Amino acid sequence: METRFELTEQNYRYLFDNASDAIWIHDMKGEILDANKASEKLTGYTRRELLGMNITRFLIEEFPDTAREIRHKLLKGEAIEQPYEQRLIRKDGTTGIMKMSTSLVTIDGEIKGFQHIARDVTEERQMQENLRFYVQRITRTQEDERKRIARELHDDIASPPPPYHSALGFNHLARPTQAK
Repeated sequence: METRFELTEQNYRYLFDNASDAIWIHDMKGEILDANKASEKLTGYTRRELLGMNITRFLIEEFPDTAREIRHKLLKGEAIEQPYEQRLIRKDGTTGIMKMSTSLVTIDGEIKGFQHIARDVTEERQMQENLRFYVQRITRTQEDERKRIARELHDDIASPPPPYHSALGFNHLARPTQAK
């Protein structure tokens, strides 16, 4: 038996508001029309503060170019690679990294704005960077140790045996000398 699920506006509002990912919708000018609770956590702004705010307010200066490129491609109907990364400045001034997907909001065949779904990946990126740093340090330390061991082995082989070897009966440890 097939169960039919009808998505009412009330059900949609519940899903929107309680999604674990940040979701916001903005018009063609970039003014935020709606945002969920997770958007508050991501940006540090309350929902009330976000409403009417222009999205460029929390995008880092070099990254509006990414937003413009995504917007341009979506409006032209071109495919974009999603999710993509975008950096933001939170209300407290800290920088965050979002993994985002963006889609057009179309009503009666007319494009009215954009919907964004974003997840904060800042800590994940920091952990990856820390891991990369430690792997480089470990690799460098291992290489230094290999060089040290190679130097010691080379020095041991290249140096003549100590004079007390023959006195103690260790002549078999002495290296044969080449006849001239």
